[in-house]
Amino acid sequence: MRADYRSLPGFEDVQLEGSYVLGIEARPGKLMFRLDLLLDPAHPDYGSPLGGDRACFRPAVLCFDAVHGLTWFGQGDPPARDASGEIDYGCIDEFTWVAGDFALVGDWGRIQVDSLQAPKLDLAVVHDPRP
Repeated sequence: MRADYRSLPGFEDVQLEGSYVLGIEARPGKLMFRLDLLLDPAHPDYGSPLGGDRACFRPAVLCFDAVHGLTWFGQGDPPARDASGEIDYGCIDEFTWVAGDFALVGDWGRIQVDSLQAPKLDLAVVHDPRP
């Protein structure tokens, strides 16, 4: 039975469905999603929304470092531009996995990843501008 992404270490207190995909890079052995990541209040890096955001978003990278197979189906619609002019590929609508087989779905298509390791979610260091 396939498990939800929240069962992966480091993904417990984030909402990929409410996050924004800003870029996707696939190369031999690696898959990376650059995100504007929505954090739940229970996340250790949660804080007040920055820059007029409606919720707590932080820059992050979802990275598979041990990819040994990747198939990208229906590469989806061209990206949109958000209010700041940044490219926006939508969100990750679905992310499930079982035994090294990961499936991610969004407006950008469906990516099936065979990986020897679970993905990592790395948040960029963001300094709160408030005193």
